[in-house]
Amino acid sequence: MKPKILIKIHYFSLPVTFLCLGVTVFIVQCKSPFATRTPEPPINQQRTNWTQPTKPSDVLDNLRFAIQDRNLTNYLNCFADSAKNGRHFGYQPDHTARIRYPGVWDRWNLAQEEAAITNVFHAVPNDSIITLFYLGDGIENPLADSTIIIQEYEFVLSHNRNPLQYPRLAKGRAEFHLGLNPEGYWAIFFWIDDSFENTPSWSDVKATFAP
Repeated sequence: MKPKILIKIHYFSLPVTFLCLGVTVFIVQCKSPFATRTPEPPINQQRTNWTQPTKPSDVLDNLRFAIQDRNLTNYLNCFADSAKNGRHFGYQPDHTARIRYPGVWDRWNLAQEEAAITNVFHAVPNDSIITLFYLGDGIENPLADSTIIIQEYEFVLSHNRNPLQYPRLAKGRAEFHLGLNPEGYWAIFFWIDDSFENTPSWSDVKATFAP
């Protein structure tokens, strides 16, 4: 009877031995099986191309890069902030867009500008194009305490909305009025838009993407 009991104990102990051995090997191979994994860096970090606008042309470059990089902060920094320099941002749309979208422009301010460009950024997929082109050289007219830059543009935005309602290409002529803020940097405080014939303008983009 004793040998039978010894044999039963022998066969019962064999799986337990292998289990303990496996756990030991696992612990040896892993530095710490219960340690938290080091988080990976974010895949899409927001790019930034910004030049301190010590001259008016820097503002237009910053505006272009802010759109290309989809950087809302840099975009807004291109415009006058009344809390900083006492100027209220104003926008005069193209006259045809004013007729097409009545009432939109009565309340247009920097907050509306922010909301519209935010909707544009969200509507353009990460693998699609959003680009602002300047056509030719702009014309600058310096004034006593400000300057005006007249610049033709082409705005390409490959968004995911209905192209029959939301323009994917806008062309026109922008008249940017720029002034110096207390820190000595230039910013846009007034923007006049003018369309080319039979082509949507930037005003159409703003109006359709406005909340």
